[in-house]
Amino acid sequence: MLKVGLCGAGFMGKMHAACYGNLPDVKVTAVADMQRAAAEAVAKPVGAEIYAKAADLIARADVDVVDVCLPTDLHCEHVVLAARRGLDCLCEKPMAYSPSEAARMVKAVRGARVKFMVAHVIRFWPEYQVLKEYVEGKKLGALRELFLRRFAHRPDGYGNWFHDAGRSGGALLDLHCHDADFVRYMFGEPKSIDAVGVKNRGGWDQISVNYHYPKVAVNAAGGWWLSGEPFEMAFRAVFEKGTILYSSRSEPMTLYKPGEKPAVLDVPQPKTSRVEAGGNISSLGGYFNEIKYFTECLKAGKEPKVVTPEDAAATLKLLYQEMASAEKKLKK
Repeated sequence: MLKVGLCGAGFMGKMHAACYGNLPDVKVTAVADMQRAAAEAVAKPVGAEIYAKAADLIARADVDVVDVCLPTDLHCEHVVLAARRGLDCLCEKPMAYSPSEAARMVKAVRGARVKFMVAHVIRFWPEYQVLKEYVEGKKLGALRELFLRRFAHRPDGYGNWFHDAGRSGGALLDLHCHDADFVRYMFGEPKSIDAVGVKNRGGWDQISVNYHYPKVAVNAAGGWWLSGEPFEMAFRAVFEKGTILYSSRSEPMTLYKPGEKPAVLDVPQPKTSRVEAGGNISSLGGYFNEIKYFTECLKAGKEPKVVTPEDAAATLKLLYQEMASAEKKLKK
């Protein structure tokens, strides 16, 4: 039995807990959250021990692995604590608040020889996995253009930490990071980037980035406002022989080819329970794929390869390059 210590019982912590509950020989045995009611909601159904502080769970709980679902500015501190105790660790995205923190985390987990993965869930999301297959297999010829978008109402979090750019990094780090990471996953490091955005309260709440690669045009745009806008993640992939559209809000993954009727593509979905965690996702989908992969790596004694510590740190570095590019536009 793989014993999991869950640090943070908010929206994402609930998601992760539901995923563990759908896996055999895996159990959440300890939960930490400053909000007692939130911790109890996750811990009581599975008989897990409750801690008020994540650091205390990491120091004392009888667990094999720690899952860090805390605010972004707390990732580095708690991953380093887990590494020092010799515990394997899954950490929510983005890896850290700053590249220097990410470098410290890489050094800590590599030095302790623990298994570590950042939860860049879009790499495991069914529709995006199918898109990657189409691109790599050239089923519709070469990819010529990829446009990714991701928009949402700004979340709150305990103490409204998402509203504090010094803790969340704004929408660029917290929301747009999904698409920036997927771009790197698909194409590697861009030759250069060009970004524009809207800065609010010290954080980038809106961002649009052109990534420069040979023979393919790539753009990702995203952000959040306090408008109550419903969540949407979407992409438009233009190939030599057809176009694939997807929107989580309005259109299943659909193939358009000249002279043919639109065809809804088969997207394999994991068989799991549904979950109501108070957010914008009702089924576990990519979260389950991600956590299933991570726990299977641990059981097999293998290093997770889909997302390595160095890889996640490189995505954070790219996000800071985007910030710098957008910042230059504000100074002109």
